[in-house]
Amino acid sequence: MTEKAYSAVLTAPRHLAILEYDLPEIADDDGLIKIEMAGICHTDVERYNGAVVSAPYPLILGHEIVGRVDRIGKMAARRWGVAEGDRVIVEPRVRCGFCSACIMGNYKFCQNRIGYGTSMPADQLPHLWGSYGQYMYLAPGSILHRVSDAVSPRLATLIGVAISNGIQWAVVQGGVRLGDSVVVQGVGPIGLATVAVAKEAGAGPIIATGLTSDKVGFDLAIEFGADATVNVEEEDLVETVSRFTDGDLADVVIDVTGSGSAVRTSIEIVKKGGTVVNAGITGDTTLSPLLLDRVLYKEVRLQGVFTYDFRALRKSIKLVERNHYSFEKIITHEFPLIKAEEALQCAARENPEMIPIKVAIVPN
Repeated sequence: MTEKAYSAVLTAPRHLAILEYDLPEIADDDGLIKIEMAGICHTDVERYNGAVVSAPYPLILGHEIVGRVDRIGKMAARRWGVAEGDRVIVEPRVRCGFCSACIMGNYKFCQNRIGYGTSMPADQLPHLWGSYGQYMYLAPGSILHRVSDAVSPRLATLIGVAISNGIQWAVVQGGVRLGDSVVVQGVGPIGLATVAVAKEAGAGPIIATGLTSDKVGFDLAIEFGADATVNVEEEDLVETVSRFTDGDLADVVIDVTGSGSAVRTSIEIVKKGGTVVNAGITGDTTLSPLLLDRVLYKEVRLQGVFTYDFRALRKSIKLVERNHYSFEKIITHEFPLIKAEEALQCAARENPEMIPIKVAIVPN
């Protein structure tokens, strides 16, 4: 008798259904993981609300993936260096391995990539293409990272997105170095992780910004190493950054807000010759006007960023294993799979009684 499992499936904007699928037969070069935790990304919320027009239906959401290898082919086990029972983080992209981007080691831009929880509809075999479910299929070309059992599912979930992106965007692409003044725009999961990464890199002062509703995020930003927090709805950010940097302004500004106004402010608070890292996703159709003359005259490096790579994730694992930061506090709300739609609404802050930083789904 074929084994079955449940997944939360987006069948239309703002309509999530719990559906049952057959577990696939596993061949020599693929596998199956049992999901331990699925983080909810802001882009999941956008797909749920219909803001991402390219979302295919029906779609099993979830590209922040932590689980245990349930079954795996012999070739796949050798290639990935894992065995049944191992806890793993699965990167959200399945690379082809043969296009020019893959050959050059830039696999996150693979021209033929498959995206777990983003691009593969659930009506395409073997159905289980996202982590909002009890199990997820592992296609050939997946990238897995084994993590110690001492690393909790909460921490592993944060490694697979917030902390890895913090390393990639602050240090690898933002160039944060010892003694740099850094402003992190936004105290969501990635913003908080970025504060800790900047602290690890020896930056200072570090200033984190947010809104009136971000009190918990402000508290964690200070705990993770920020020298100051700024409520941009009540305080003058330019004046604060100027005061903390003796008028020099910030060497690096990392914007993870997805707000066009925040990007414009980032240009104002960065020093001449400084770097602005733009990491906030604003949607497929949003235009964000910028005063480009200020970018020109200040010789600002405006760096767009997409996602982490293999090296950043490996560094993220090492940072977590050192246990210097209570990253698990970033996940403030957990929901069972059957309440996945409520979890998405919580992540969207639709319930005024719930002010989350990070929301996760725990299949049962």
